[in-house]
Amino acid sequence: MRLLAAVVALLLVLTGCGGDGEDRFARPGAPKASPSGKFIAHAEGSSGVRITDHDGGDIFQKSYEYATSYRADGIGVVWLSTKDQLWVLVPGGRMSERIEPGPDGVWTAVEAELPGEITRLG
Repeated sequence: MRLLAAVVALLLVLTGCGGDGEDRFARPGAPKASPSGKFIAHAEGSSGVRITDHDGGDIFQKSYEYATSYRADGIGVVWLSTKDQLWVLVPGGRMSERIEPGPDGVWTAVEAELPGEITRLG
């Protein structure tokens, strides 16, 4: 059931249907600031994500080409609304990752179950 909800939410998100009328997703050429305004998420092409600080310095970068090479649609990249935690949704419900700083301040990506807020965006 959760996988189905994630797939439906991803499809709605990738078609641009935000439930609150606001497009919160970073897209190529349209980066999105984190809730604190300290970080910027960049969608690079259909399979890359990059996070920079407010001054443009690179903090995190990852390619999801291995997970999207069999599909024509790209990843979804969206901040959680309440904290500087970025979510990457890979088409087909294959996986989702949470990207955030650890206790040492280093940003890392880990596979995680989507929070309700992200699945409700559609």
